[in-house]
Amino acid sequence: MAMAHESPSSAGWLSRVLTTDFCPWANRFVYWLKEPIGWFVLATAISVVIGLFLNPIGWTLAASLTAIIGVGITWPLVAIHVTACELKPEVTWVPEDDACRMILSVRNRIPIPVWGLAVEGYLDCESDEAMPTVGLACVPPLCVSEFGITVTPSLRGHYPVQMPRVSCSFPFGIWTAKRKLTATKSLTVWPKVFPITGTCPIAGGTNSLHGEGSRGGRSGDFVGVRPYRQGDAAKHINWVASARVDSLIVTERGGPQNVELDLWVDTFCQGTRDQLADRIRVAASLLVNLHQANVPMRVMIGSRRLRLAQGTKGRRQILDALADVPADGTDVPPKRDTVPQHAAIEFSSDHGGDTIVRLINPQGGRQARGRLLTKRIHRGETFANQLRDFWTEVRDANVAA
Repeated sequence: MAMAHESPSSAGWLSRVLTTDFCPWANRFVYWLKEPIGWFVLATAISVVIGLFLNPIGWTLAASLTAIIGVGITWPLVAIHVTACELKPEVTWVPEDDACRMILSVRNRIPIPVWGLAVEGYLDCESDEAMPTVGLACVPPLCVSEFGITVTPSLRGHYPVQMPRVSCSFPFGIWTAKRKLTATKSLTVWPKVFPITGTCPIAGGTNSLHGEGSRGGRSGDFVGVRPYRQGDAAKHINWVASARVDSLIVTERGGPQNVELDLWVDTFCQGTRDQLADRIRVAASLLVNLHQANVPMRVMIGSRRLRLAQGTKGRRQILDALADVPADGTDVPPKRDTVPQHAAIEFSSDHGGDTIVRLINPQGGRQARGRLLTKRIHRGETFANQLRDFWTEVRDANVAA
């Protein structure tokens, strides 16, 4: 379906005339003029008409243009068919916005150099044409050459999305020949993880005899002492230790606790893919933070459930699952099962594109900051700072000593 874009009413009449598509029905007949070779063919036809009816110099122009068209089509076809290209990354995964080195191996089977090769479509999330991932000036004759190039993927996912192609438009750039690569290897781009300080305000509601580790709290075994933080209760102050160092010292207690924490990431995109990408980055940062703190979790990413392992294997499970989320999100809003007695953290977005994180604690009371806490992560330059200060320093920060 043809689309006509209307210029702003504040623009002048000349601007509206030049930017208005008066005959959208005729576009399919003139699309061939978008390629430079189309204009060369049109110029050749005009030169032939001039040679026939006006002046013999038209034949000279037609011959010159035909030679240019012949070379401009023949050499790109020869270049992509006498070479075999393989593209692979040096590593199998890389975070967003981190540099990655790609190795392009090219075998030239003819005794003359090949110029103007390019590989396009490897890091492309769209199905449309994109800037080349790798461009080569010259490939030596009768050898296998390896070229290294550093690229920086900007969006999570598994690349290539579609089979990359080798292309050539040398020497005149009037026509581009394309062919699929001989072989490629996949690269997984993980969402970017921002550092987070502080402690999750949802403490375990049930003490257990054994668990994933000791988590600080108001009861349990003696863990140690630490400096006073704003919000600590007076009954936890160790007055003997405080008198010794002339500053407030707090007794830290804690034990294995069952937090029963459910995490759900909404993968449905109501806005742009950049808004969904920010939501995924927030989820990745918090999930990795909680996993490193040995918090038992049940994770749902869209409608996919995860059973996390310990250590680096569990971290990789999280990031791989988030990398699996399509760039434009899922087609329909995913459904989730709610467990009323379990604490939960939900990740979603509002209509403005800001990420909304809802912390639900059914066991929480007034001193535990209530049953529901909503945090908004605004898009912009302070994105990393908002995540770094996401958690409060201590639980029950509203309880003054």
